Amino acid sequence: MTTCHIKSEDGDTMPSQTFLNLDSSKQKKLLDAAMNEFSRVSYTDASINQIIQNAGISRGSFYTYFVDKDDLFGYLLELNKKKVFVLTKEVFVSCGGDIRTSFLMLYDTFTKEIEAYMLSRFLKNIFIYFNIYRERFERPGHALFLYVQDFISTEHIRSDDLEFVFHLFMHNLFVSITEAVKSNNISGIREQYENKINILCYGIYKEEKGC
Repeated sequence: MTTCHIKSEDGDTMPSQTFLNLDSSKQKKLLDAAMNEFSRVSYTDASINQIIQNAGISRGSFYTYFVDKDDLFGYLLELNKKKVFVLTKEVFVSCGGDIRTSFLMLYDTFTKEIEAYMLSRFLKNIFIYFNIYRERFERPGHALFLYVQDFISTEHIRSDDLEFVFHLFMHNLFVSITEAVKSNNISGIREQYENKINILCYGIYKEEKGC
């Protein structure tokens, strides 16, 4: 019997309908096992055998849910991408749309998530995955901007290109998070990150001097 693996309406990676029909607790058990494995070792060393053993399912069952390890990881990536979208919107709403305050809070929010759930290895695997399969994710930064743009306050922003400004801040955010994970120095990198944010917000020149 051929198992049909589907795509969502927006092109996201999806498991088979067989998996989607599972009880939510059984889905969670498999996804938790996969997250633990991809957070424990590199993508190359991640083992389907270990995942199915921890999930308590057979190899045959796994392959009715997902095509392979790559398919499973892609689905986890999509789930985490959606979580990033939701958290980003929540932060902008809580900060009244102020871009400086929001991006400082986003650093704190994401690094706490990484620490709490030991996601450093998973984050590294995400960057590896993006380098190999970048074509699967068309302009993810643009999609995130569209998701939150109505919650960004433009009252004190001089640029007419809000999306360009958003990407500048987002780039600095993820570079800083990556540096924090690599160095295991989240507080130290946070201070450097705030300095970068202040430069983006206030510029490099003193008030009494011009260009």
